[in-house]
Amino acid sequence: MKTAYSLAIVIITLVVVGGVIYQNYMTTPMVNVDGVNLVVNEPSNYKLQIVGKVLQPSSTFTIKASSFFEYELNITNHNTVTEYVRSVTSNTPGFSVPTTYLSESLPLSMAPGESKILDVTVATPTVSYSGPVNIIVNVTTTS
Repeated sequence: MKTAYSLAIVIITLVVVGGVIYQNYMTTPMVNVDGVNLVVNEPSNYKLQIVGKVLQPSSTFTIKASSFFEYELNITNHNTVTEYVRSVTSNTPGFSVPTTYLSESLPLSMAPGESKILDVTVATPTVSYSGPVNIIVNVTTTS
């Protein structure tokens, strides 16, 4: 009798916990990212090559709102002078790039011929969204 009672308690607990998890999943807004656009703002005489890539299985993906995704910037300075990555932001409504989650402090100094990888964590909006995300990198020759 005691075993049946314990089994009933375990089953009820699993049903309640499962219901809470399901309800949370079903009511959480979702963010559908349809690609990431990399926009590099630098004067025309600069020669900083920046290649971005989403660290997801593909460049289009769906995640929960109020979460994060990882973006990698592979940066190479082809100029004869030091260049600086001054900021990494997003102008897509609701998305942000918290500087505390960057793998390097800004401004990021790039000597001539130097290559670095900058890992960027992008925060998603708190509401549902579907579309592309813009990541903006601002570059100068002054620190």
